[in-house]
Amino acid sequence: MSAQNGIPKQRYLAPKEATAFRQVLKLYESHQYRKALKVADLILKKYPDHGETLAMKGLITCFMDNREEGHELIKRGLRNDLSSFICWHVYGLYYRTEKNFEEAAKCYAQALKYDPENSNILRDLSFLQIQMRNIEGYVSSRNSILAHHAETRQNWTMLAVGHHLLKHYERAETILTKYEETVPAPTAADKKAEKTVEKDENSELLLYKNVIIYESGDVSRALENLEKISDQVLDKLAVLEYRAKYLFELGRLKESTVAYQKLLNRNPDSKEYCQKLEAAMGISEDVDKRKQLYATLAEKYKRVDLFKIMPLSFLKGEEFALAAKSYLLSCLGRGVPSTFVNLKPLYDDAEKVKAIETIVTEFLKTLNRSGDKSLVENEPTTYLWTVYYLALHHSKVGNQALALEYIEKALDHTPTLVEAYMVKAKILKRKKELEQAADVIVAGRELDLQDRFINTKAGKYLLRANKNEEAIDTVSLFTKNDGPGKGVGDLHDMQGIWFLQEQGEMYDRIGKVGLALKRLLAVKKIVDDWWGDQFDFHQYSTRRGTVRAYLAMLKWEDTLYAQPYYTRAAKDAIEIYVSLYEVPKSERQAKALSGLSEDDRKKALKKLKRDRAKENKKGETEKINEKDADPLGKTLENTATPLKDALALWKPVKDSGVMDQEWEELGASLRKKLEQQVRAAVEAAAVPKEKNGEAL
Repeated sequence: MSAQNGIPKQRYLAPKEATAFRQVLKLYESHQYRKALKVADLILKKYPDHGETLAMKGLITCFMDNREEGHELIKRGLRNDLSSFICWHVYGLYYRTEKNFEEAAKCYAQALKYDPENSNILRDLSFLQIQMRNIEGYVSSRNSILAHHAETRQNWTMLAVGHHLLKHYERAETILTKYEETVPAPTAADKKAEKTVEKDENSELLLYKNVIIYESGDVSRALENLEKISDQVLDKLAVLEYRAKYLFELGRLKESTVAYQKLLNRNPDSKEYCQKLEAAMGISEDVDKRKQLYATLAEKYKRVDLFKIMPLSFLKGEEFALAAKSYLLSCLGRGVPSTFVNLKPLYDDAEKVKAIETIVTEFLKTLNRSGDKSLVENEPTTYLWTVYYLALHHSKVGNQALALEYIEKALDHTPTLVEAYMVKAKILKRKKELEQAADVIVAGRELDLQDRFINTKAGKYLLRANKNEEAIDTVSLFTKNDGPGKGVGDLHDMQGIWFLQEQGEMYDRIGKVGLALKRLLAVKKIVDDWWGDQFDFHQYSTRRGTVRAYLAMLKWEDTLYAQPYYTRAAKDAIEIYVSLYEVPKSERQAKALSGLSEDDRKKALKKLKRDRAKENKKGETEKINEKDADPLGKTLENTATPLKDALALWKPVKDSGVMDQEWEELGASLRKKLEQQVRAAVEAAAVPKEKNGEAL
């Protein structure tokens, strides 16, 4: 395309087509893609090489699920007009939809070269920068936006967030204060007409500023500010919690004690409030005063069990035995199913475990005595939950045989108790009797076909017993099953990590490496989606004023890849990749055929072909969606770079900054193997090939 003064000839359209192009932009923004495409085609009919129209047509085509053609149109449009900020912006939008945030940021930076003050591009760039945690760049972009749009509160807030993340607390506070100064004081009429949404946003912004003051280290001023704004803040619980914390940190313990007592009155089931109340009262190490505190609270809140449980964590010896007996007999007498769960944290103390066992065993003996019903109000129910507790107790301490005896007693007493089947299955699982455990949990599930929880448990146990088809049928009872693969496709859509993880491990155990990798990498895709999903909140949260929740989300996202749901799947997949590197598929097949006679070898090869044909046919049912070109994961299994693939799974954990010694050692091992592989390849390339004894 020829150009004049560096500007392509077709940069400027005739008035009619220029109006049509603006219409394309409006239709795109309102998601009317088909109409936008028709208008774009009319423009291109007269100006077939107009870069900006080609780029917009490409973007619209991408949103109409033809990404390959759309990408080509965008690139063609950019080539036709490299100095167009619209073309670069469109290319950035394309990369953003692909979640290739780095390339998108580069495109936006190019767009800004040709239109430095474009607020839309600056805004989009800032979102990419905070997504990639380029906070310095984010602050720079937000500064530029604020310089031209100081009338919008969101722009002030987002700049303050940037400085806050950089720990520039004074600067962040100053920005919020300056915004407050630009807003005229509301009149009585304004206050009366103020909308609920605006009140919420104002309230959140006041609390956010208070958080900044506190995190700067000036707790005294944070408390003063909190007292000043408390009447304007709608989140009264946050005010109470912040006030109690500030008073405690300032050493004003009496006032802090009163504050935590108020909080406990609001929520007497909060263990955290109890612990903080102890600290405020200065009795964290004083057993007698703690006993007195919980006795007083138990008397005041008679229906709350927490104040009977808390003393069990610090009492010892005979005192513990008496308190534990009182609590246990009360709960077992009332038939409380959660008794064991409530006492489970005590099981790290062997002495307390022994005391609990003695109490419950003796209580059971009392129940078995003929005619003695003085200790319980409802003996049949009490007996049931007592043997149920002892089953859980003995399973926890490792005596699975005795645990099995007790849970059988519970089932003999009440054969329809679903919880008892679940406990029996857990005991059998701990005994490594996985098939029997699966049979038991399935029997329990059949007692309540509408319970999703027991259905999920049954699916998990079936997978651990390598009963894949039965597991799929079971979980499919609660899924739509509109597509191929029954409920497996729905569980992908619903991000059912537990199922994908368990099925991946099951496939690995039975030697279906490709399918194992598909399921484990599906877990990674889900976590990747969670990481990408935060992008939508960079604008929404600050626009709606929910800044504190937004910052909590950013903090959570930063540790996303260090969470067990990712590390477990990643570790399993890494182990598979390492095994593929150490024992390639050809060697595994050769090893399986070695030592066989010629006839047996031929039979084995025929069987291998038949099995492969069956697998390919079965692959149709394994498809999660119709676009799945590799339903059995053969491409994944036959990867030429298993170590690089393994490192790609390890790297997100490293980048999260929350990595334990095990993961550090795993990374070091992978890098060492990769270095050895590269070194071996270099050495092999350096050795001259020979033919007929002569070097070539």
